[in-house]
Parts: sequence; structure tokens; C-alpha cells
Amino acid sequence: MLLRPLNDLPLLQKAASLADAAGLELYAVGGCARDWALGRPSADIDFLVGGDADPLVAGLEQAYGGSHKKFKPFLTVRFFDSAGRRLDFARFRKETYAAPAALPTVAEADSAAEDLKRRDFAANAMAVRLNGAEPYALLDPHKGMEDVKAGLVRVLHEKSFQDDPTRLYRAARFAGRFGWRLEAGTLELALAAVKAGLPGLLSRERLRNELVKILSEENPLPALALLGELGALAVIHPAFAYGPSLLALPPGRGRLAAAAALMGPAGGEFLAGLRLSNKETADLNAQAGSLRK
Repeated sequence: MLLRPLNDLPLLQKAASLADAAGLELYAVGGCARDWALGRPSADIDFLVGGDADPLVAGLEQAYGGSHKKFKPFLTVRFFDSAGRRLDFARFRKETYAAPAALPTVAEADSAAEDLKRRDFAANAMAVRLNGAEPYALLDPHKGMEDVKAGLVRVLHEKSFQDDPTRLYRAARFAGRFGWRLEAGTLELALAAVKAGLPGLLSRERLRNELVKILSEENPLPALALLGELGALAVIHPAFAYGPSLLALPPGRGRLAAAAALMGPAGGEFLAGLRLSNKETADLNAQAGSLRK
């Protein structure tokens, strides 16, 4: 089937023409494909490239200005246009995990389909071909479109949460954002992962980053409620608390202060454990104090 992009067509067509000239396969992958399947525009466009992305990035810099940065261990190039918009280009990749919660070791994969095997959820394991004989053809080997239609978050294999426990928090974030639910097998695996203590293997920085992403949602309360049901909030802090008062603050890090205010005396310990800068921790403590008054 075809899945036509709902935004940024000139940019996508320019990237496609550059890929054609370089003899490379090019896909838009992940969240943008999911959003287009939902009938939504997507500001978050990631590209999957069947080879070296340098000629594409060079052509986009010439067309749109900006700069780029390479992340060689991860086989990615990050491009910023002159307006500061970020676009990520990744080669076909596969990943291995030396231990639960360890960062992955990345190597080249042979195809886009092989790359999609490493994704977090089936709904995010879709890619839209941007060039070639059939532009906008959907690559969907894990039946992500069916999950989008059914409103399901489903992992691709039974060791998914073991490999990367941050997926517990991402699962809750997507379920909360779209009003979806965890697929039955995925729910069992999530509960087992929390019971086994896998989220506790994550660094405080990685946990904090996942929490901030959740608090950056327009309404983080459904995601937080699901994490509470899974038992995964206590990993962030045993006294972690949330409520409608979070919604009175703009999405983002400022909501950490609202959570700290709800936690009472434990709020300071919670903020200190987030491993933010001393200044930001002090600022959030001050905000929390004001909110308690």
C-alpha cells in the first residue's frame, strides 16, 4: 500500500532526488510514518538510508543552509538547516545488547526490513519509501498499520524491555498520547520487566530523560497513570506524585517542580536525584516551594 506524507513534501522530494542521484534507497521511518498513518502531520521526520548519507546531507546543506554532525558509532548524521530544524539520517542498522539496559552496539544491516527489526514497537517499525520505482510505498513487515488501526502498543520480541527498559516509559508515553493500550502480551512483558527490576538498571540520566519526555506531552497524566499501574513510577522515586496541577504549567521540565511540590518533603530528594545542573536543581526547588504555598 501507499502512505503519502502529510507535510514537508518539498523537503522530502528534494531528499529523494538526492538519493536517486547517489543510487541510494531512502525512507522516512518511525514516528513520522506512524503519524501519517493516523492522518496527522509529523514534525519529527527521521530518514533511513541504504548507504552513506553524506551526499544527501551535502545536497540539503546547499539547498537549505545549515550544518551537520556525524555520530560514527551509531552510523547517523544529524543535519540542522539554517532555521535550526533537526533531521536525522541513519544507515540501515542492527543492534546487539551486551547486557540488560546497556547501550547497544550498532552495526550495518543489509536492508531496511532488517533495520526495522530493532525498533521499539510495531507501530513505529514502519517506513515510507521516498524514491525508486514506487514512491510512498509502505514497508510494514511487523503489521504496524494494524496496530495503529487497533490502537495498540506492541513490542517486536519478548526480550524488548530487557534489552532497553526505557521502552516501558516510551510505551506509556505513546499509549497516553494516542489513547492506546498495551497489547496483552506486551502488558505481560512490561509487568514482568518491572517485577524483575529492569528499569532500576537504567542510569538516573536516562530515567530523567524519559520522564521529561512524558512531562512534555500536552497531557502526561494518562501515561503517568499507566506507569503507576505497572509499578514503574516508583523506580523514578518511591514517593513520586502527580496530579492535575501538572497541567497548570507548560509542557516540559517545569512540570518537575509541580511533581516535587506534590511530593512534599521528598520533593527535594527527588529533584536532586535527577542529576540536573546545580542551577537548574535550585531553580526547580524554588519553583516547587512557591507552588506549595
